[in-house]
Amino acid sequence: MNCHEAEPLLHPYIDGELDAATAVGVERHIEECGACGRYFREIEELRREIRAAGLEFSPRPALARRVAAAGRASAQSAQWWRRPFAWTAVAAALAALLVMLVLPTRGPRVGRSEQEIVDAHVRSLIGSHLLDVPSSDHHTVKPWFQGKLNFSPDVPDLAAQGFVLVGGRLDVMDGAPVAAIVYRRRDHVINVFVSPGAGADTRLSVGASQGYNLVYWNQGGLRYRTISDLNSAELRAFAELVKGH
Repeated sequence: MNCHEAEPLLHPYIDGELDAATAVGVERHIEECGACGRYFREIEELRREIRAAGLEFSPRPALARRVAAAGRASAQSAQWWRRPFAWTAVAAALAALLVMLVLPTRGPRVGRSEQEIVDAHVRSLIGSHLLDVPSSDHHTVKPWFQGKLNFSPDVPDLAAQGFVLVGGRLDVMDGAPVAAIVYRRRDHVINVFVSPGAGADTRLSVGASQGYNLVYWNQGGLRYRTISDLNSAELRAFAELVKGH
């Protein structure tokens, strides 16, 4: 089993959703692969912090009943291909998929996935590692990264625009160290992850995952990934300020 095969199985492995043979393969890969092993330990640590903070999700009985009913309905429709018009529906679905594949993408790829950005953001909020260098002075935060990274992230002062710098820290993403620059907008924390990036400069690309808004772009040989529970319009305005600085 290689990294491409193992990475999507890490969360199901932790949740005990894999069959025995697949679970053994994932476990063996975690032991042999340093990058996947680190990512697996990060997931475990995040789950422990979520449980300690009392944020672990437990489904309500009504939801469990709906999931069970959906499973029964799925089993009853196992021989869907024998039904009238089934293949027409399949053809329509394949046509829709083809359209999606040929349409242009909405911006730069963001490493493993948006999930890793969300995990890093949540980990910084519920743990004790939001800041390594607490300071609202960009002349203090920017030099702090020197010697710790092989690139120099810009740290703009945006207090006049209502986005207050509160400091920075080192974080890990895609198995490599990244700069995390932290701002606040009212009571909302904004994490700006900066790492080396390949390719030309790109426009802002927006997304959302698990209640968080995201904006990413490439500029000057660096990759920017910004996340917050701030509303999407204000987060995009913030990203425009950072990008235009």
